[in-house]
Amino acid sequence: MKYQQRVIGLIFGLLLMAMPLCSERYFGRVTDLRGVPLFYATVYPLSDPSEGTATNDQGLFTLETEADSAGIVAVSYIGYKQLQMPLMALSRDTADVTLIRLEEQPIALEETVVEAKRTRMSKRKKLAQILHLTYQKLTEDLPHDKLRYSVISDVKMNASNAPWGMEQMGADVYEAPGAGAEGKDSVQFVGRWCKRYCSPEVRERIDSVLAHEKDKNRQRMADGVDRGTLTHRALWRMRLDLDHLLDTSDELRRWKMSSEDDTRCVLTYQRKYNMLGIVKATLVENLIVDAYDFRLQSYTVDLSVSLNLPFAMKVEGIYLEWLNLLNNGGQPAEKFRLKKGNMHARLSTIYEERSGVLVPVEKNLVAEGEITDRKGLTLPVQVWATQHVGEVVTEGIELQPDYNKRSEVKRTLVPIY
Repeated sequence: MKYQQRVIGLIFGLLLMAMPLCSERYFGRVTDLRGVPLFYATVYPLSDPSEGTATNDQGLFTLETEADSAGIVAVSYIGYKQLQMPLMALSRDTADVTLIRLEEQPIALEETVVEAKRTRMSKRKKLAQILHLTYQKLTEDLPHDKLRYSVISDVKMNASNAPWGMEQMGADVYEAPGAGAEGKDSVQFVGRWCKRYCSPEVRERIDSVLAHEKDKNRQRMADGVDRGTLTHRALWRMRLDLDHLLDTSDELRRWKMSSEDDTRCVLTYQRKYNMLGIVKATLVENLIVDAYDFRLQSYTVDLSVSLNLPFAMKVEGIYLEWLNLLNNGGQPAEKFRLKKGNMHARLSTIYEERSGVLVPVEKNLVAEGEITDRKGLTLPVQVWATQHVGEVVTEGIELQPDYNKRSEVKRTLVPIY
């Protein structure tokens, strides 16, 4: 009898294993608070972000997932606060899609910092003391042991003020503080999966550009960039450097306390660069810290760069084709000799305490600018990016011995209609 029960149980178990998991479809529309559709907003279940999707130019999305309906889904858009909601709250009817409205999260400091009233605190404390206490607190709070972060990274590029593509990557980041060259942190950004969303028209243009490339060396370079995690890894590495803070703290004339209230104060560092008039740059860094214990809450960077070449630099071949791709919908350039360029980039990093250490939990970047040739033809360049940190593990972490191999991940192209 027991033998028969075991056989029946085994057969029943095999039947269950053979049954395909049923996926469900959910429908929604993502807009801002004014009702404007958000193109390339991402929607994914937290249990498995690789099952996510993105919105089209009407803000509509269809999410097909095997995740439990009792789970949580995240809705993200660069420059907006991430929204998390129950998956079951999404509609399963195309005729009555769920409306999701996201709140803006500006990156510029003057928008992210509440206008503060001057208090006696700013008169009592000297700037040098506050900088010292902030640096001291950072040395205590920042991790001293190995960590592993679970990261979702989005990078979106605009062309002529219209989005033409967005890329999302899921990655694990391994960090070993002080284990790198010259005592720097060792950082391994290991991509697990990657999706590139684009319209069919843009996909056709991209394929056309790549099809005309005959230079084998450039093909290998393009393939390496296409397979790697270069952009996402670079965004992660842009962070507050303690050595930089220590060096600049001696330049008190470049620092000021730009605002302060009962909960936080803003320390601002500004410097201008001029390289023979060819390259001019203005750098503004802001440390937003708790007014009482000086713990870092966020770090923002505002960088403006202007380029004025004494000679025109010729742009040709595959690079000219990519420039025309960026100028999607504009007049194609048959020739382009770079003469001038202007770029304005804003980066914001939000910090939180996780597992007893201070870690970055969200990064946002907006880079906007234009390049001009010697005849006055101007091409716009716009890049938006965001990274959200999920799980942070502080115990039992080992760096990846085959990191160079694992740093590459093949993208999956996903057309958005």
